[in-house]
Amino acid sequence: MNKYANITPDGTRDLLFGECALRSSLQEKLSALFESRGYSRVLTPAFEFFDVFNRKSSGFAAENLYMMTDSSGRMLVMRPDSTLPIARVAATRLRDEKTPIRLFYNQRVFKRADPFSGRRNESTQSGIELLGAGGEKADLEVIVTAADALAACGVTDYTLEIGHAGIFQSLAKALDTDEETRAEIREHIETKNLTALNERLAALGDSEAVRALAALPRLFGSTRVLEEAEKIFSGREERHAVKYVGTLAGKLAAIGLGDKIQIDLGLVHRNHYYTGVVFRGFVEGSGLTVVSGGRYDKLAGEFGRPMPSTGFGVEIDSLSEVLLARNSAAAPPPPAVLVFGREGFETFALQRCRELSARGVVCEHCIFDGEDEAHDYARVKHIERLEIISEQGISTVTIKKETMT
Repeated sequence: MNKYANITPDGTRDLLFGECALRSSLQEKLSALFESRGYSRVLTPAFEFFDVFNRKSSGFAAENLYMMTDSSGRMLVMRPDSTLPIARVAATRLRDEKTPIRLFYNQRVFKRADPFSGRRNESTQSGIELLGAGGEKADLEVIVTAADALAACGVTDYTLEIGHAGIFQSLAKALDTDEETRAEIREHIETKNLTALNERLAALGDSEAVRALAALPRLFGSTRVLEEAEKIFSGREERHAVKYVGTLAGKLAAIGLGDKIQIDLGLVHRNHYYTGVVFRGFVEGSGLTVVSGGRYDKLAGEFGRPMPSTGFGVEIDSLSEVLLARNSAAAPPPPAVLVFGREGFETFALQRCRELSARGVVCEHCIFDGEDEAHDYARVKHIERLEIISEQGISTVTIKKETMT
């Protein structure tokens, strides 16, 4: 009976104290950055109609979604992604808004992840969407903002890997096979599972597209891989994409991000709505993706307002784990003051807490009946000042650091 009452569901966990403070701090820093660049905050519902995500471009299999029904029997899902709902908002609620539309978000997403992927079923994302803006300037703005977002969070040893979704899409379209096989090939390239990729491609026979797809996961590294790619790709779309990635990399280097950029032409993303440049960010010493984004020019049109768009999301949970592992995220400090009211002066103690709080002093109201208990509590909690409220007014006791345990 109630055997699951004391645990959390798979892919979720409780967040306590310092972890919560760190996540809030990261979200506040990112929000300040996004607002300073002209982005306005939006918040979409935690659950949406299934129709929002029931589309080929979403890349979400129904079995990976958390589903439910409303009181009318209509199918709902917990939000597995922020970009699709924001595209919906831009195409409907903001239909008459002049483009470009700059939006940002801080919200949770929910999707069933592979238990061995390292990803959670519930996670928090902060990001931007630049809707109604195509071309190089918009792509550069979003990538530079992603770099600045990591820097704002105190991360300097990051790498941004840049690719182009159009390369895979063009090559996959040339294959003489079904959509299920194309999806498997995409997954193998995304995870760089070379053995499975080669086995699947071998079954399709020899062709220029097969050879190029087999090479995609190896086209990773410095901008020199672009030269190698030009020798492998003969199609106009692939060669144009390679040239465009090279142009962006050159201009990012001119901005001062050259040492942060790597090329990954095998970067395809699991979401199928991406159409152009895509990128992903990592921090040194960790395999967790901390930022991910790219261009999705056709998505808003699926909701009734065609417009080119691009954006990215910062994975708050992954970034927090990196910072906590480095011990670079300080635990929240204890309250500065513990306020204790003697018998008959309980309301005065509460009023004193209100006064201190109004002045920006972090304080805690002591709920114990005796002063000895108040002293002991202050020592355990590392609170250095105890204020005692009585008929004599306010008396202050300093809890010496050397006596603290």
